[in-house]
Amino acid sequence: MTKKFDDIDIDEIANRRHQLHKNHASSRPLSKDYEKVGLSGEVAFWHLTGVRPDFTDRPKGDKGIDFVLDDGRTVDVKTARKAFNLIHEVGKPFADIYVLAQYNDDTMKATLIGWEYGKTLSKAPQKDFGYGITNHYINRNELKDMKFLQL
Repeated sequence: MTKKFDDIDIDEIANRRHQLHKNHASSRPLSKDYEKVGLSGEVAFWHLTGVRPDFTDRPKGDKGIDFVLDDGRTVDVKTARKAFNLIHEVGKPFADIYVLAQYNDDTMKATLIGWEYGKTLSKAPQKDFGYGITNHYINRNELKDMKFLQL
């Protein structure tokens, strides 16, 4: 089953992105269908806010920015099957706002869990969660409620 929103084919976009980035050094496919999982989080944010994702092919990646708001602030939606923590790799540039989403394989949808400012995430503790990548992290229970995100 293909999930569509306003005639957007998530599977097609995810497959295209996977092919585009599969041999890039910065590509880290740490889970099955990682592009689809990530896109599902972006679509969930779109549904909540009305801010449309940028589905443009970007051979060099999106530099950690999923959305640019009208006022210029940037948003990165982090989506995982087991979204215990909002994480961001140490040493990478920060967006202004981070949103954590959890993907459900049965429904093929993501649910938005919470959000935090990039400035706050940049000062959060650091940990390697077992992949050889050190990340700043904030537990999902410490994130701001989505209803308090003002765009």
